[in-house]
Amino acid sequence: MAEIPAFVGLDLGTSSVKGVLVDAGGVVLASAERPLEILEPAPLGAEQDAEAWWTAAVEVLRELTGTPAKVLAVGLAGQKHALLPLDAAGAPLSRAILWCDGRASEEVEECLRRVPKLQLARRTGGLPFPGYLVPKWLRLRARRPEVAEATARLVFAKDWIRLRLTGTFATDRTEASASLLWDVGRKVWSEELLRAFEVPATALPEVARSADVAGRVSEEGARLTGLPAGTPVTGGAGDNEAAALACGAVDPGTVAVVMGTSATVVAPHGERGAVGGIVWGRHATRRGYVATGVVLSAGRALEWVRRATFPGDFTPEDVVEAAAASDPRAGPLVFLPSLVGERSPSPDPHATGAFVGLRPTHGRGHLARAVLEGVALSVAEILVRMRGAGVSVNELRITGGGAQGTVWRGWVAAAAGMPVTPVDDTHGSALGAAILAARSTGRHGGRIAEIAVRWVHPLPSEVPPPAEVERLAGLAPMLSGARNALRGVGSPSGRRSPYGRGASRSA
Repeated sequence: MAEIPAFVGLDLGTSSVKGVLVDAGGVVLASAERPLEILEPAPLGAEQDAEAWWTAAVEVLRELTGTPAKVLAVGLAGQKHALLPLDAAGAPLSRAILWCDGRASEEVEECLRRVPKLQLARRTGGLPFPGYLVPKWLRLRARRPEVAEATARLVFAKDWIRLRLTGTFATDRTEASASLLWDVGRKVWSEELLRAFEVPATALPEVARSADVAGRVSEEGARLTGLPAGTPVTGGAGDNEAAALACGAVDPGTVAVVMGTSATVVAPHGERGAVGGIVWGRHATRRGYVATGVVLSAGRALEWVRRATFPGDFTPEDVVEAAAASDPRAGPLVFLPSLVGERSPSPDPHATGAFVGLRPTHGRGHLARAVLEGVALSVAEILVRMRGAGVSVNELRITGGGAQGTVWRGWVAAAAGMPVTPVDDTHGSALGAAILAARSTGRHGGRIAEIAVRWVHPLPSEVPPPAEVERLAGLAPMLSGARNALRGVGSPSGRRSPYGRGASRSA
């Protein structure tokens, strides 16, 4: 029986490693997944074992290569911002510190003392946040100097898989754009920022375009995974950029909303803009930029309200059902989903979560509704800010675990005041990585955008009921006012955002 030409997409997410095997027509031939555990060594801490990443990736790849297909290329995607220091032999010196780790808030202020806010934003397209690489590196230098001194390489999450699979130390432009060390305009590591943040230039990888070959499977990688030795491995992309590809959000006007642990809005745009709460990075499609806004606690907020207010046998689906069944006539209630700080719509690492509007008429179903609507309203505010920066928002493609039911995505549509187009999330960022793998061969579909159009099959658009649009529009000023009024309340020493009042216009 003839082998089917196929591509592998591998996504190293926060909660699991997922992989897909896709033929040249975009048909998924096989998929596999292995769970990952988040370790919380201290309040606000979030770490993972890099060896657990590799073990899960090997198991996923072995399952995929057990099918009668000829793998032509491998694409990588993964969680961004992880700090994983390696020694000179390439071994991890500590567990990886994740994007959702919130312990480096003081170091955010240190970053802004070393490099002024406007200068950093103009050079990198973003501002520091506790979960970003640079604040965590400064914290490591201050608290574990022996580890920092022994660090020979800083490797990002998905690129650890590349290193183990191919022996090549490399990354891609979407990942580099999120590091606060990359000059997004000149497309190089910034010598000025490396000096300012005391990062050795030799510790950073070579940077490839997302669909370019950035390593080939080694003999050892082949033995462990079943992939043919010499198989090309692409530069890849961050998980949200890869998810946007899997949504078909490849050209300006089509915007991806990824409802996962966080809620991320990814909008292709031809030029860089400047507006607070929006990060500007390089696009995986080789052309232009992406504007990105992130509500840090989406699925995480849903899990919190489930754990805090519902019986132990309630599933997330049960909580969403209870939210939908609650009567909004009990009184307006909003929730600030800033459980681990706030990156968008208004950047503030010290922000905390809060309910505003609580009455005796509210029950746990109303609390759950407020949590889901608070995330939806925050997504809508990100869209407003993007439009203010000149970003076209003509169509919303929505995906992710939180978008699989009609309830939450319906509230996103109502808050945004426009239809949403659901996209199957069965394969998510892994499918986006496979699209990059297909492009890398140069024989299967032309441009990334052309492959995405052929491979991605959105469901019919869903139009929000006018009454829901009106109701959510009435809650929006209440949430925005609460966010501004509570700025600094509950944060360490009552500190307000280190970005200052100008953050809404300068990042």
